[in-house]
Amino acid sequence: MKKLVASVAAILMITTITGCSEHYSNKMSKTYDSLTLSSELPVVYDEGSFMVNIDNPEEIVGWGDYVFVAKVEDELRTEYTNVRKSEDGTITGKPYTVYSITVIDNLKGNLKKNKPIEFFKHGGVNYDGKSISLLKGDILLESRKYYILVAASEADGRLGQGMPNSAIELNVSNKQEIVSNKEYENYKKYVKDEVKFERERFKSLEEE
Repeated sequence: MKKLVASVAAILMITTITGCSEHYSNKMSKTYDSLTLSSELPVVYDEGSFMVNIDNPEEIVGWGDYVFVAKVEDELRTEYTNVRKSEDGTITGKPYTVYSITVIDNLKGNLKKNKPIEFFKHGGVNYDGKSISLLKGDILLESRKYYILVAASEADGRLGQGMPNSAIELNVSNKQEIVSNKEYENYKKYVKDEVKFERERFKSLEEE
């Protein structure tokens, strides 16, 4: 087995917003239809620095705590952290889009299956509603579609995703078609041959 060692702080470094002077609130949320808005609003891509080769799925699944097939049920809300008001009165914050998903099959880890759970992704509609922020190479999820998701647990047990190429849409229309899908077979192999990462890991509240 291949192995990579990294400190958790160095796994992902996202460019932060600068020029903000007043702390406004730690956390806020709004409700959007992000996917529909993505065809109307400009998309701003955040540059990230990763100690994972984001073009190598064996490294991505090795970084993740969980790899699973899920159906996206609905987009619930967009949460904002580090919300601040700048000197000109503009309010900004880092967006995270929160979805309701149903886990169909676990490829790595043991999440609860066949019941709706919450899942968040880095990025989404910005606080002012005038643009969308995404990690370069990342996508928004679409309701009623199936994906392979590579996820990690936060320290508080929340399940989420903050790395490009960690959401792979499956070209299937129902659960029965998943087992014969080529990407599904590929990711079973990637998990088997994953590149191990030594980093601090947390258990999701959505584990069985």
